[in-house]
Amino acid sequence: GDTVGGDVYYTATGMLSVPFPGNNFLSNNGVRLFGFANAGTLTGLDNAVNVSSFFRSTRVAVGGGISIGLPLGRAEATYAIPLRSGPRDARRSVQAGIGFTFG
Repeated sequence: GDTVGGDVYYTATGMLSVPFPGNNFLSNNGVRLFGFANAGTLTGLDNAVNVSSFFRSTRVAVGGGISIGLPLGRAEATYAIPLRSGPRDARRSVQAGIGFTFG
């Protein structure tokens, strides 16, 4: 197995985002709550040929977070719970990020 990458992958994401409830100041200033579910896998061509093995290797996580729109993009903090992971997967439940808007 190639521990750095693979030849075939898929990802799927579902997300629901709402203005921050119960606080007009936060919701009027772009603060939002969101929930998400992610699924996907990465494998070599040898496992991709076997469809059942390919889908059995799928990782799944659900979570939620808070985000705010800023002039340069978006800042967010998330918490995720892995529902299905591999034995050698790195697990990070809490994450913060900044996304920039270009164009």
